[in-house]
Amino acid sequence: MPTLIVAARSFVCSVGGTPPLSAVYDQRVIAAAESIGWSVLGAADDWISDDVPDPVVYVTTELAMSTACSLDLALLEPSFDLLTRVPERFLRRHVESATFGDLDRLDGRTFVKPADPLDKWFDAGLYSDVRDIRTCGRSRPEAPILLSEPVEWSVEFRYFVLEGKAVAGSPYLAYGRPAWRWSATASPIPTAGLHVVEGLCAAMEGELPPAFVVDVGRIDDRGWAVVEFNPVWSAGLLNADARAVLPVLQRATRPRPISHASDQRWDLRGG
Repeated sequence: MPTLIVAARSFVCSVGGTPPLSAVYDQRVIAAAESIGWSVLGAADDWISDDVPDPVVYVTTELAMSTACSLDLALLEPSFDLLTRVPERFLRRHVESATFGDLDRLDGRTFVKPADPLDKWFDAGLYSDVRDIRTCGRSRPEAPILLSEPVEWSVEFRYFVLEGKAVAGSPYLAYGRPAWRWSATASPIPTAGLHVVEGLCAAMEGELPPAFVVDVGRIDDRGWAVVEFNPVWSAGLLNADARAVLPVLQRATRPRPISHASDQRWDLRGG
């Protein structure tokens, strides 16, 4: 049976306090894994040997690489510039990849974000001048970034995709505010943005990783489009069906050396 590796198996919350979302996500995924007989270990609080049987990773971005290194795993993920290769009919705005050093040529208000989801060393947002970006004292001119034409999203949905098919999902945002709620029953796959995911997977067959998360939404006055891609092993669960997410996590966690060449291109961290 697989072994689920989460950030922590339990958490302590002060009286009247609110638990961190990552801890609540962990508890949902743990319950789903244990319900089908999986073992569970916490990366932050358990000793994890290098011979854990069939490990499956779902951790925070801070623990992702240390967990992968300790178990000699490859965590498959979308390439940093994947969004720039989405066909225009699924993008509906101009998006390009660059490096932070290229921002000297920033011309007008532009949405700027770090391309690496594990290295969010400045806040994504709208900027007109590189001097407005606070980098916490770090200088990373070579760091990959994404530049996007500013648009207004009215709603967003999150989908977990396995081998070209959306298998779980949840409402995400509405006009920038959370649009999902915890409930005893997980959300069914939202139908509103499903056509975008299905169309995207058909149009980019062979160009997408085998397991990933994609957020899609509706741009005011333009229509439905892809917002962004994320690795499944560190993506927020929201109210998606945790049990349906487990196979997606399992597919994204590969032992090294990777035996299939088709998977090697999605092992961005090397090995």
